[in-house]
Amino acid sequence: MPKRKLLLISYLFPPAGGITVQRALSFTRYLPAYGIDVHVLHARNAPTPVVDRSLLDRVPQDVKIHSAFTPEPGFRLRHFLWGLLSPGSRRPGPQASASGRPSAVAGGGFKGWAKDVVRRILCPEPEILWVPFAVRAARRIVRQENIEAVMVTAPPFSAFLVATRLKKEFPGLKVVADFRDEWLDFYLNENEFQSGEYVRKRATEIEREIVEASDLVIAVTDTSLDRIRKRYPELPDRRFVCIHNGFDPAQFADFRRRPHGTGKVVVTLVGTATNASSPRYYLDALDNAPAEVRERFETRFVGRIADRERPMVENRKADLRLLGFLPQKEATRYMEETDYLLLTMTDMVSLPGKLFEYLATGRPVLAITPPGSEVAKIFAATRAGICADPGDPADMQRALRQMAERPPEELCPAPDWDLIRSYERPRKAEQLASRIHALFE
Repeated sequence: MPKRKLLLISYLFPPAGGITVQRALSFTRYLPAYGIDVHVLHARNAPTPVVDRSLLDRVPQDVKIHSAFTPEPGFRLRHFLWGLLSPGSRRPGPQASASGRPSAVAGGGFKGWAKDVVRRILCPEPEILWVPFAVRAARRIVRQENIEAVMVTAPPFSAFLVATRLKKEFPGLKVVADFRDEWLDFYLNENEFQSGEYVRKRATEIEREIVEASDLVIAVTDTSLDRIRKRYPELPDRRFVCIHNGFDPAQFADFRRRPHGTGKVVVTLVGTATNASSPRYYLDALDNAPAEVRERFETRFVGRIADRERPMVENRKADLRLLGFLPQKEATRYMEETDYLLLTMTDMVSLPGKLFEYLATGRPVLAITPPGSEVAKIFAATRAGICADPGDPADMQRALRQMAERPPEELCPAPDWDLIRSYERPRKAEQLASRIHALFE
């Protein structure tokens, strides 16, 4: 089987940190073993809330990393400027999603008008400013490196425009569109910057352009794939595939359970707390629990808390430790010292990338998610923890009381390791490589 040359376009890439870069990083690391020669193009100065230079050690030496300038302002300045347009806001900036996009409460008057103007200029999102620079760089890479396929992983979804323009210039180029989030049904509803019919109309146009131009369309959950597939019934089934997120087994090869010595039940959230993954349901339940239950818990947050969610962690009765963002190795240490890992996802479709890293630890997970959600289905299948309905206070209290009264090993049965190992990133890379090779048959 001949090697194929792939240009992977990922707006964020190490040294940017956080869960957002893990999918692109893992494909970069493992695809070469399956006959894919990988080149990466990312935004050289992308505004990112977190940096983890240790992730660069995972990039194979034979992978060529390319970058293109973006004229966007830095992360803090970007959020400060957007915050100025948020009427009545006391905070310096709006909510930010895991990928760093701003979100804030809607407002009217002059500021509301100004925000609408900004949305129209930077439609569908601020990262649109990177597109012309990325197109110029990608065009050069395709020609100089004899690239045969280009894959764009999104969000930011405006990056798809790079692939559609390349396809017009290089008709023989194979195009792969990787939807890490469901754009039209989830992302537009979660991200205030992308709210409004004007942005939705443009987002719908861009999605259709990339799906029709692509030789392969990837979603990360079965439900997301089904929703995208139903919007384009005229296209063949073979064009669509689900490739879940996963975890890097090398990261957890030395994972060991460590005692925390607190005498309490330690619950740890690792990752970014945003609207759909807000800790408020868990913290509200703790506040409302009897004192003898609440005092049994120590809660640790390892990661960034979005601006709009920060008030949710203030003035709580719970024993709460805010540790901020930590490099992955340090964050993993806190996972080793916990009784339960905490995961919240209120959306029915989304599967947070952090979920799979949680599974890899073997530590029990308290998953706060609606019944029947994609998250609930994963936990029912893997037996990796317990689920509580965020819309049912009694169910939340039941979960907390069980955790307080029974040890984790008794409360949570042995996980299904065969199923969990199916989410290892090398296996996902093999699945992707197989589909890429099939495009040339």
